[in-house]
Amino acid sequence: MKIVLGKVYKPINDGGDGVLGGRAGITDGEELKVIIQLLKRYRGYATTLISLYINGDRPIPDVLNMLRSEWSVASNIKDKTTRTHVQDALERIINALKGTAKAPPNGLAVFGGFHMEKPGSYKWVMYAVIPPYKINTYKYVCDTHFHTELLEDMISASSSTFGIIVIERGEAVIALLKGSYWEIVDKVEFFVPNKHHAGGQSALRFKRQTEHLAETFYKLVAEDANKIFLQIPNLKGIVIAGPGPTKEDFLKEGGLDSRLMDKVIAIVPACCADISGVLEAIKGAEDKLKETEYVRAKKLMEEVMYIAVKKPDYIVYGRDNVMSAIEKGIAKVVLVSEDVGEDEIFRLTTMLRGRKIELVVIPSSVEESLTLSKTFGGYVAILATPSWIINEWEEASSAFNNQ
Repeated sequence: MKIVLGKVYKPINDGGDGVLGGRAGITDGEELKVIIQLLKRYRGYATTLISLYINGDRPIPDVLNMLRSEWSVASNIKDKTTRTHVQDALERIINALKGTAKAPPNGLAVFGGFHMEKPGSYKWVMYAVIPPYKINTYKYVCDTHFHTELLEDMISASSSTFGIIVIERGEAVIALLKGSYWEIVDKVEFFVPNKHHAGGQSALRFKRQTEHLAETFYKLVAEDANKIFLQIPNLKGIVIAGPGPTKEDFLKEGGLDSRLMDKVIAIVPACCADISGVLEAIKGAEDKLKETEYVRAKKLMEEVMYIAVKKPDYIVYGRDNVMSAIEKGIAKVVLVSEDVGEDEIFRLTTMLRGRKIELVVIPSSVEESLTLSKTFGGYVAILATPSWIINEWEEASSAFNNQ
């Protein structure tokens, strides 16, 4: 029986300070995502899996009293297997929490119960998670699965969201860049004629009509943008993009809410109001978007390609070579494709705990992820020491030992 305590896996009865053992918590959202995916795999017989969220600094004796009360209530459950599983799980969690005075400042999430491997076959699992963000609620749930919604909400709330508007004459797209992914959430189309007259109309009259239609279009785009962006509490900034002066005209005439105007962080050129335009907007504003996982992943892949061409001794790729670099202690950054699967990502996350090696998962939404998968086999390690030095050292050591 093991529990997750931030950076380590620790047996529950190791003689430490209760369930915590003086350990630090999970330090980032990426590791928390891995834990969430693990928890989602478990299933119980009926409502027998317990999820317990304890807000920061709450006295654990109060929690124990609540759990003992739940144990008494569970004695009324008619189904014998369900009753036994719930009460047994409560007893184990109570015993695990004994000896802990209060929850850590960020709180504590405890997940425990009997996972049904197959009908009639059950395995006890228990995880205690100190998250990187504060738990602000006290919650106890008994269900067929572990409730990870609060942990997922933490990741969602912590991920900076950026708005993107790519606008050209008569067409616009509104997109969101959040964490490692972006998506187009709205498209606006409206007829605005080109800036030249035709058919005998006076130039002045045609110009007025065109300007009126353009203003109407800008306002339609602004209304949609206001509706979308003002509902996002953690909106970090907005990028306005498009060809020619259209983007500047939009900001001048479009009626974008003043609260959103204050969040405009970049005005950059882009070809068109479509996927290509959004990618150009992200590229053009990457200095302002560098804190997002998406831009960071792209920059890392650019670094990988540069090193592969200019400094090939500082890079290895393929699963076996990367694992060897980790074991030798020469890996500085390990990049893996999201396509290697949750099991492998989880294994690497646990393997690298306590080591000064950064693990970066390149999401499939990043265009360069295809290169990572196809060219590098899904695994790349950027090295702190050139590989030839290690190879020569090993050869010399082998020759010396054979003398």
